[in-house]
Amino acid sequence: MNTNKLISALSTAGLLFGTLFSTMSPLHATPAAAANFRSMKYGFFVHYVWGGEAYSATVNKDGSMPAGIDDLATRFDAEGFARDVAAMGVEYVLFTAWHADMNVLYPSKVMEKWRPGHSAKRDLIGDMIKACKAKGVQVLLYTHPRDGHDFTDADMAKTGWHRGEGSNPDFNKWDKAKWNDFINESYAELVDRYGDDILGLYLDEGSGAADSYRVVDYPRLRKTITEKHPHLLMMQNDYGNLYTADLGNMEVFYNHSHNTPDGDQWTSYKIPISVVAGSIFWAAFPEGKTEPAQRSAKVGFNPWIHYTPESMFRYTVLQAGSNTDGGGTLWAAGPYAGGGWETGVLDRMKKTGELVKNVERSIKNTYPSTSYPTAAGTRIANLTWGVATRSMDDKFEYLHVLKAPADGTKILKLPPPADGKKFSKAVLLTEKKSIALKQDESGLSLALPTGSSWDRLNTVIALAVADDSPVPNVAIWKGCRASSHADNASHPSKATDGSDGTVWSSHAEDTKPWLSIDLALPCAINRIEAGGSFTAGDVVRISDTMDFANAKPLATFTPAPTGTLEIRKATYGHGAQLADVTEKVRQAVVSGGLTLLADNSLSGGDPAPNVPKELRVEFSLGGKDEVKVIPEGQSITIGTAKPWIIEVPSGTTARHIRLERSQPGGPLKVNEVRVLGRFE
Repeated sequence: MNTNKLISALSTAGLLFGTLFSTMSPLHATPAAAANFRSMKYGFFVHYVWGGEAYSATVNKDGSMPAGIDDLATRFDAEGFARDVAAMGVEYVLFTAWHADMNVLYPSKVMEKWRPGHSAKRDLIGDMIKACKAKGVQVLLYTHPRDGHDFTDADMAKTGWHRGEGSNPDFNKWDKAKWNDFINESYAELVDRYGDDILGLYLDEGSGAADSYRVVDYPRLRKTITEKHPHLLMMQNDYGNLYTADLGNMEVFYNHSHNTPDGDQWTSYKIPISVVAGSIFWAAFPEGKTEPAQRSAKVGFNPWIHYTPESMFRYTVLQAGSNTDGGGTLWAAGPYAGGGWETGVLDRMKKTGELVKNVERSIKNTYPSTSYPTAAGTRIANLTWGVATRSMDDKFEYLHVLKAPADGTKILKLPPPADGKKFSKAVLLTEKKSIALKQDESGLSLALPTGSSWDRLNTVIALAVADDSPVPNVAIWKGCRASSHADNASHPSKATDGSDGTVWSSHAEDTKPWLSIDLALPCAINRIEAGGSFTAGDVVRISDTMDFANAKPLATFTPAPTGTLEIRKATYGHGAQLADVTEKVRQAVVSGGLTLLADNSLSGGDPAPNVPKELRVEFSLGGKDEVKVIPEGQSITIGTAKPWIIEVPSGTTARHIRLERSQPGGPLKVNEVRVLGRFE
């Protein structure tokens, strides 16, 4: 491919990606859009909330409270809001359907049945969705499934809650079944109204102890949400337990690494991160009030001034390179009742959006690079040069040079790509100038053209993947769904996280287990390698649609003889602070072998905080008793688990792949699925 063709291809790709959503019906999100959330990297999180008697939430511009939920809803400027978020350049908005005291922002028959007076007469949510999607901005809805602690005693009695300690009910007196009836009716109504028009739902965790399963029947709630709308994504703030959500979210309120105005110190995450960019997640202070004493005293600096658009942009880039779960960065603030924003919010977001727009094809609709991966937990201050992303179709890698070479030269030298990719051309993205590229066994050398210099914010180099590059694993970090969802240690996403040491396992009561992978785009498939526990008759099917209505069988499993591996006992911890993880380790045994990462997910928490831990496994392999001990953070391998290899007939193309058990048996376990192929 010559340079002109590369530039043309980049331009075409940008146009295609830029119109991905605008070419849809303005009212309907497709299953494709929901799946592509994993490629989204730039969002906006909005609380627009009537708190009733429980909270003082969204305020008027003068700092006073709205007259009530209908006043708040009636004065919401949907068109103005959509213009603002479009001007920010975000790909999607996470907007509140209800939060404090569960006051819903649309006419609700369910709420009027259970708690009259707690729903708006205006369909604010519907108007907001329509206005945003007309601007090409997709929508998720924020909800709270366990907000009964904000209710009055009378409303608690109606819904089964009973006042307890903090956010929990009195578990000895409340009616869990009644509460979950109320919640499921509420969610059923919500998805019936908006399920065709949104990407998904956010479920507030509500408990820092990650024990909300005591309150919410999550398997039932997932079924309610996805039964009629299986494309809907489920996300929640992650305190260590995802229950049945698809992915977690990190909420940051001028804390953690974001307690400094120095954006180079902010830490990246594999999950999407919501970062407050105003006073709080909603408009809380009067217009023009830039230094509320209580805020400055708490965080030690003025957040509305010191989070600069440049730092916000560079962090959005860093997160795009680390965020394997999708969603990227959601900057968070809320409009006033009636419209408008706290001082500096809209201006900063617009400027951040302008910086993103300059290089948007290297941020939006991308995945973290597999050639130059960036680990979660990275800070810009610790980078040697920058981060990398890759296009959805794996045809381009984008190098974001956030730090110029330390030797002051115009030559960037990189080690060999981790995935073995070969590159044919390199172009400076913003200037569309060819870059001298040299690739050999020592790595890459990239020289800026004459007249160009390193941008202090972000120099982006687009690399075209060569035609003779190794066939990539197109399944890595792609979305997975399954017939049952367990805890974090056994979540469907473990099947495409790039590690053989993690496993998805179906529930014991799941009699017809299956796991499906959405590649996000149609793909010409060459080969599938599935590591896991399979039995005779298990089937792999492919489909162009996520419902597998016209699925084609691709292969049926025939077992081969394997050695017998029996786990006798396994512990994880330090000294006397040990957790019995025998069952967890047994669940990870697949096809006569075991590969497992030793970390806190085994024990569902840290059994020995602030000290190095180890995993000790007593086992029998082929009749011989043995013991293995490995330190925390390393993987243990016992025996040899051979993957199920499927050589795919030439010309096979599909987007969706499903592994399923065709007849009742034990749990279906999948360590990792690798799909080797090229996108069309």
